[in-house]
Amino acid sequence: AGEQAKSVRSIDRLGAAAISLGRDATVVAIGGGTIGDVATVYAHLHKRGCRLIHVPTTVLAAVDSSVGGKGAVNVAGVKNALGVFHAPTEGWVCAEFFSTLTRAQMIEGENEAWKMAVTLNASVWRTWTKARPTLGAMVQTSRSLKSEICTADPYEQTGRRVILNFGHTFGHVIESLTHYRVRHGAAVGLGMICALDVGARLGVTQKVIADEVEQLLPMAAQSRVRLARILSKCGSIAEIAELLKSDKKGSTTRATRFVLLKKPGECELADVPHA
Repeated sequence: AGEQAKSVRSIDRLGAAAISLGRDATVVAIGGGTIGDVATVYAHLHKRGCRLIHVPTTVLAAVDSSVGGKGAVNVAGVKNALGVFHAPTEGWVCAEFFSTLTRAQMIEGENEAWKMAVTLNASVWRTWTKARPTLGAMVQTSRSLKSEICTADPYEQTGRRVILNFGHTFGHVIESLTHYRVRHGAAVGLGMICALDVGARLGVTQKVIADEVEQLLPMAAQSRVRLARILSKCGSIAEIAELLKSDKKGSTTRATRFVLLKKPGECELADVPHA
């Protein structure tokens, strides 16, 4: 487990261990997001593609990474630098696994679930803000929201699926800066705060909306202090800019593509100059 598992070396080890298996093999990923990512890449490559089943053991994997068929490994310190699209044949959600998680791990999954609500469905967002959903309802609704958008845009070509990257641009920077000591779900939560700031700075996100969304995120109370501590200790502006230029979701030499929130259920893509 952990980001160290998301490497080309892991793919090589799996390939060597399973070299005798035919193309009719089935890869079963039992674990969190990193295991799911590695398994997805390997299933895509094994004999040019074999069946894949996800059994997510974390809330984060259940609501996000086990749905949609994305898988990737990290290269040269850059998050998800090499990746594939390889849809799972099935996904099995066994809620008993979630009783083994820490509160911090639960919050990771909640961050991604609330991200999907605020970016994809204003009705779900408003419902959740009035009464926090149960764990079962949150997982089921999030999987449904993500499945719908990934079915409509399976290879992230129409722009609709790109909305799921809200919070991930700076989130991946935070992961890289801290050498993955800040886990993915927590980094995405902090990245959403950054994306709200960028949106407010550019006039895309009204401050009242940004403030409301920030306050309703699962880790809101500590996010600003934690973000300041990470950025002050881990990275210079130049280093952050370099990481943004490496972003795989639409960075050029002059700008990085951000998903910005206009209002719950409505987003805008913006190429933000690095300066």
